[in-house]
Amino acid sequence: MEGIPSWVNTIIAIGGALGTIVTAVATFFLWRVTKTLAHETTRMVEASSQPHVVVTLTPNRWSMHHFDIHIDNTGNATAYDISIAFDPPLKNGEAHGEQIEIPFQKISVLKPGQGIMSYLSEFKLLKGNTYQVDIIWKRDASSQQRQKNSYTLNMADHEGISRLGDDPLIEIVKSIKKIEENWSPVAKGQKRTKVDVFSGFDRLHERRQANRMRRQWQREKEANSLTNAQPDTLNSQQ
Repeated sequence: MEGIPSWVNTIIAIGGALGTIVTAVATFFLWRVTKTLAHETTRMVEASSQPHVVVTLTPNRWSMHHFDIHIDNTGNATAYDISIAFDPPLKNGEAHGEQIEIPFQKISVLKPGQGIMSYLSEFKLLKGNTYQVDIIWKRDASSQQRQKNSYTLNMADHEGISRLGDDPLIEIVKSIKKIEENWSPVAKGQKRTKVDVFSGFDRLHERRQANRMRRQWQREKEANSLTNAQPDTLNSQQ
């Protein structure tokens, strides 16, 4: 521009350059802050969404002298490639035999809230033992990183426990089973049932008996009336 000193143009140019530099620096720091926030958000989501696998030994619903092994994912994410180890090792009960492996030593996947169970053994094989339980799993099936949960399981927690009566569902099942056992011979034709049926013929017979008794009562009433009337007649004649 004509009439404007050169030093003014120089100041304007320097100011524009400084503004560009400040904008670039602010953009860089904004990018760093956004990246940090995104990383922290991802970390918080991952921290709040984790699988958590636990193993417990609990009394069987049918018998307190027999125990089941339960594996549950109590977390809110899926667990993959699960490995379970007990120290000292668990022993199978007589229903399985020593030649069969302990169930659930390895599990491929457990969804959030999912649990699986199997009969293990009699309580006498577990009584007095304290187990070190080690559970290892993956949060991502394609990842090599593993998570671990270790704790002590003391079977003394279950000593001296008693129960008054059975579970209501067990009582219902037992009642249904008893009905089925009692009805099975009848269904197979091995046993006949005695059925007391009140038919139309029975109702007719009952009605005839009632009418017969009513007529008999009427005749007796009339006979009594005649008997009482005769003395009155004799007295009037005298």
